[in-house]
Amino acid sequence: MERKWKWDEITGVFLFALGAGMLLVSVFLSFSSDIWYDELYTMGLACQPLGRLVSITARDVHPPLYYIIVKIFLQFFGLAGGEGQTAAAKIASVVPFFLCLFYSGWKVRKYFGWLPAGLFAFLLPAMPKLADYTVEVRMYGYALFFVTAAMLHAYGLARGSGRGQWGNWAALALYALGACYTHYFACVAACMVYLYLLVALLAEGRLKEKAGRFLGSGFCCALGFMPWLFSAVRAQVGQVKESYWIQPLSWRSLGGCAKFIFQPSFSNGKVNAFLALAFFLVWGALLAGALARQKKAGWEGEKGRKMIFILGCVGALAGVVGFGFLASFLIRPVFVYRYMIPALGLFWLAFAILAAGLKAKKGFFLPLLGLLLVIGLRNFRAFYGEEMWKRVQMASAREALSQIGEEEAVVCNFNQVQGVLAYYLENESYLWYGKPESLAREMYPALHPLVEGEFTDGAGIAALLGLLEEKGHFWFLGSGNARDEIMEKWEMAGIESEEKATIMIERYWFNIYYCRLKTENSNSIKISE
Repeated sequence: MERKWKWDEITGVFLFALGAGMLLVSVFLSFSSDIWYDELYTMGLACQPLGRLVSITARDVHPPLYYIIVKIFLQFFGLAGGEGQTAAAKIASVVPFFLCLFYSGWKVRKYFGWLPAGLFAFLLPAMPKLADYTVEVRMYGYALFFVTAAMLHAYGLARGSGRGQWGNWAALALYALGACYTHYFACVAACMVYLYLLVALLAEGRLKEKAGRFLGSGFCCALGFMPWLFSAVRAQVGQVKESYWIQPLSWRSLGGCAKFIFQPSFSNGKVNAFLALAFFLVWGALLAGALARQKKAGWEGEKGRKMIFILGCVGALAGVVGFGFLASFLIRPVFVYRYMIPALGLFWLAFAILAAGLKAKKGFFLPLLGLLLVIGLRNFRAFYGEEMWKRVQMASAREALSQIGEEEAVVCNFNQVQGVLAYYLENESYLWYGKPESLAREMYPALHPLVEGEFTDGAGIAALLGLLEEKGHFWFLGSGNARDEIMEKWEMAGIESEEKATIMIERYWFNIYYCRLKTENSNSIKISE
């Protein structure tokens, strides 16, 4: 007799397919060439020989595993160079979300059913900010996947013994180690996974039985990460001091964390604020209600085990935020909102399980599902529109940059614009004010400060006059309002400028100016062929 599917299973399959379709759209969006400053580091590192890659990341602020993964993708899929390399790196960022989709259809479906699996598959690309990381050439998607997979294997261990337990122990250690080598805050989340498993085994009364395997798994993970932790962190302390950028936190930053997690992408700011608050309250009500029911029923059995898992998922995010705030208050600021991403997979998995628990009460579940679909699809539509707009802007930027000849000098007044332009232009470029970051210069040798010593306006103008004497002209890529003040100083020194284009690359707006020494009869500047 053919099995009849229930309505909640059909809903779960539909949501699963919807999530898969959204990720396929992200694959399409990956075929663009715009990058921002952090992605510049990824591309620069991935193009280094392996030994040099590891050496540089030991002085960077992130571990090397993600960059090695991108390097592998470039070796196999980025052979065309240029836009092909960028697309290959962006596709590498979609892969961990497909792996989460696989785990949703495998582990989440097996443990909790089709409805939570489908909800989780939909929420991953649909919830605020997460879709951005399906195409951003950074490590956050992999960190999210490693932590999520580790937690699901930990839940398999908490459920009981069986033939597959050795595989779960090995997978837990490997995924936790992968998280540690991907992002340091993913390492914190991995520690929270082990803390969850400790509590779960204690609640099951099996801690004494499994203590050896638990300690062995944790020891293997710690042993595998310690060499990097001791050698790299020591090297990074001095390097990070050179260009430290993370801002101090305050208690108001907790509200910023909630905003990062919950605020949708509608065009009206008040609507976004209202929906973020409503979403937060719904999440809190679901968790509080489940806790109250569980406390009344007791923590034994499958329902108690599931509730401990939900608390473990939420606890992973709480641990990341708590560690970030504690370290920032006691030592120095080390936490920004996107560092929550490694634990957000578990956070939304917990929500999917809680929301699916309302399926017997259709009067509550169906409106909640409708709200999720409206917010999620709107978030993804906004993400799609922004990425397509960036693609159009990038095409215009390439056309404008084609004016700059291969041997012509470029001057910038913003180090991030100078760095990003080094990815698209091989020209020697010079930074007005300050110096390019040393790691960026190591990967992109064409980046230079305009003045090697202490910068002053006089020293900068003298360097420009020397550049003009050698080259005859230069291109100025001016960012922000400061560019007008800078060009006024140049005008007084006899350097004239003509605006040629206004362009945007990824998130950076800047103007392109053709600059040369003034001539008495010049009314407009002609560019020599």
